[in-house]
Amino acid sequence: MTRTLLPQHFFKFLLALLVFVQVSIIAQPTLQWENTIGGPGTDDLTTVLQTKDGGYMLCGSSDGGAGSDKSVGTLGGNGENDIWIVKISADGIKQWDKTIQGLTQDQAADMIQTSDGGYVIAANSRSGTGADKADSNKGFVDYWIIKLDENGVKQWDRTLGGSKTENAATIMQTSDGGYIIGGSSDSDAGPQKKENSKGGTDYWVVKLSSTGTQEWDRTIGGIGNDKLGSMQVTNDGGFILGGSSNSIIGADKSQDTVGKRDYWIVKLASNGSKLWDKTIGSSTDDQLTSIIQTFDGGYIMTGSIDFSLPEEQEVQTMDYDTWVVKVSANGTKEWDKTIGASFSWENYDVLNSVRQQSDGTYILAGDSRGSIGKDKSENSRGQQDFWLFKLDKNGTKIWDKSYFGRDQDFLNSFQITFDGGYILAGSSNSDKEYDKSEDMKGGYFDFWVIKLEPDVIPPPSTIRINAGGPDFTTATKKTFIADKYYAGIDRTSSIASGDILNTTNDVLYRSGRSSPAFSYNIPVANGKVDVTLHFAETYYGAPGKKGGAGSRQFNVNIEGSRKLTNFDIFTAAGGALRAYQRTFPVTVTDGVLNIDFLSGAADLPRVSAIEVVAVTTFTSKLLADAYVQDGTYNKANFGATDFLDVKKSSSNLSANRSAYLKFQLPVASGITSAKLRIYGHNHENSNNISVHAYGVNNDSWTENIINKTNAPAASTASLGYVSVNNVYKYYEIDVTSYVKSQQQPGDQVVTLLLQDPNNRNTRLVFNSKENGANPPQLIVQTAPVTVSNTREGMEEIIAVKEAIEVNIFPNPASEILNIEMADWHKVKTVELLNSRSDVVYDSGDKPVQSVHVKELPTGIYFVRITPADGSSLVRKVLIGK
Repeated sequence: MTRTLLPQHFFKFLLALLVFVQVSIIAQPTLQWENTIGGPGTDDLTTVLQTKDGGYMLCGSSDGGAGSDKSVGTLGGNGENDIWIVKISADGIKQWDKTIQGLTQDQAADMIQTSDGGYVIAANSRSGTGADKADSNKGFVDYWIIKLDENGVKQWDRTLGGSKTENAATIMQTSDGGYIIGGSSDSDAGPQKKENSKGGTDYWVVKLSSTGTQEWDRTIGGIGNDKLGSMQVTNDGGFILGGSSNSIIGADKSQDTVGKRDYWIVKLASNGSKLWDKTIGSSTDDQLTSIIQTFDGGYIMTGSIDFSLPEEQEVQTMDYDTWVVKVSANGTKEWDKTIGASFSWENYDVLNSVRQQSDGTYILAGDSRGSIGKDKSENSRGQQDFWLFKLDKNGTKIWDKSYFGRDQDFLNSFQITFDGGYILAGSSNSDKEYDKSEDMKGGYFDFWVIKLEPDVIPPPSTIRINAGGPDFTTATKKTFIADKYYAGIDRTSSIASGDILNTTNDVLYRSGRSSPAFSYNIPVANGKVDVTLHFAETYYGAPGKKGGAGSRQFNVNIEGSRKLTNFDIFTAAGGALRAYQRTFPVTVTDGVLNIDFLSGAADLPRVSAIEVVAVTTFTSKLLADAYVQDGTYNKANFGATDFLDVKKSSSNLSANRSAYLKFQLPVASGITSAKLRIYGHNHENSNNISVHAYGVNNDSWTENIINKTNAPAASTASLGYVSVNNVYKYYEIDVTSYVKSQQQPGDQVVTLLLQDPNNRNTRLVFNSKENGANPPQLIVQTAPVTVSNTREGMEEIIAVKEAIEVNIFPNPASEILNIEMADWHKVKTVELLNSRSDVVYDSGDKPVQSVHVKELPTGIYFVRITPADGSSLVRKVLIGK
């Protein structure tokens, strides 16, 4: 922004730097728990996923016999692998394991949880028929797809392949309940593969039905070798493929190679037909390992870039860094970032997976053996360590963090967990040391899994400044620090004594900073804050002094925006020697809050104190969600599904569906804003269909029991609505009024109901918390609860007027509020005020001991008791139903 006062630049830069360094340190996620899981052989983990019960599933390969954590030994023998899956609880404790066996070599590639609560595994197999494998092998290596129930019991399996080698990389479930498998193949056409190889190795994508029947396949390649690394179902129902290619133009490849190998991304329609492709490369060797669609409809990918010295050099090195590339929805590059550690002879610093968080930032995970330097903040302690890295939405580093064993620790898979934390998993041959609390289980490698807390930046501390004065603590223990963070013309003024009206803290208003032009540059964490400026006119209009209204008029800018123009303290406060305050909501984006006080129509600007209070924004915990259906399905429970349905038909009762969501509310702070965000789309057409949110006072329903017959009814009219079309995205409804009314001590839960009251007969589908991606969110902003009026704050009165003992009960109250006092003869009147300081009940000159509150809206209220001596005693109460 354009600054008014030039001397601020350097000061502002230093403060921003300090705030950045502080945030970078405190924002790193904390290790919550870790566990080593293994058998007597080599156990190589490929996938970790969070399950619908809050626990985790680990999937990999094992060549060992039974022992330690492994209940069944390998069949293949001679060092050959079986598939090994391990179910652990939310706190990392093993619950059960299963070994899935062919007769020779079988290696897991990927695993997902399915909509029915079971699992499906994509593996690569050289085994023929026998053991758990129902089909014969097709070539040298085939795709092997295994469907399991929720307990790990096999339901069916399929072998897919051509005459040569197929290597599956990933599997996902499609919206029709079927599956899409992506990998690589060098086979020509055959019974299951409909097309010949385009060159050497190609991308091979296979679509299966929900029962494993092959529906179609696509061979996508150039005339060289193309290896698929990653695939995702996109918002339009199609697919994005990402991998590495050394192919020149030809076949399916529309652009030439740039280096030895390049990133190659291909967009497919829902039927597998190619829409477009892009080649993205450097002059060296680039291998893509992960690609996802971003919230803006574009894509972000990560993989490795090779900076090693070539073999023909006298001295060779191994130096692999991470290369992150962001592209638009049509594949046009927007930005890229290379991430690495300090150079050594053997560096491998590759973040091989990427996820996007709900705030738009990106988390990358992989492993590193590099030293501190460049983008790495910690030295490696073993031969290879887990490495986690966070970028903002523009690719700028926020933090990085390493997790250490003493030897080799390879991070192969990670997920963002339901609580906003992270689950990291890989293979380790480290014994107990550093972050690893257990020795190996007897083999060469074990599974190693780490759970991290969310990397939540603590809300910034409230900053209070006594402008022009020393440290000062109010009667309610608010501490205003001595004047600091100011710039410009250094001049203060004060009066030695005198009663300041509208406050109990006269000292705070007797001094002030006053000069022709000055500013405050206050370090704060980025985000929303409430800025309160405290004023008192101590000269113009004061006893024995000249002037009055209009004698002092000045301007105030906050963050470059004009907030007050020709502001007159005398007029605003109603006279001299009177406290007055103004509060402004402000968003800080650069780590420094700028407040400029500038000369206006008359005399000098003046301020007595400044308060900066953080407005904290966070995502409330989603406790439960489910949809209910009417008609013939009115007793069915849909709490375990990974989606929420909303539909209303005036002619078909069984089509009607509504969704319930239950959230945890913050305990201490007052809610200033609450926005419900639901991710989904219009499932049937592109029309805009309104979904309405309603409040539900009855929070007793449970996710696994609720159905239409026992679901609680809405307690409010529509709180708001949003129009939903066929675009997958987060849709937002403002539910502030109801959520504020529900925040009560002892009941920090709120239930919201989603319905279509307009009978549009159109199905809207939203992700549930069981989906694992883009769950429903309640985004809450909070700030300390205060009651503002022309006084310096009613809370300032509470602590200094306790000569009368009072007991108010029950609190919260729903029907009658009782007031118990020993000295009623000293009381003049009793009033009840709402959160805006409006008087909603006044006893007049006859004080009462009970107040009927049944008809009042729920929320925060204040009982104000006025004794005969004219003083006041104020107590906060909550009224709920």
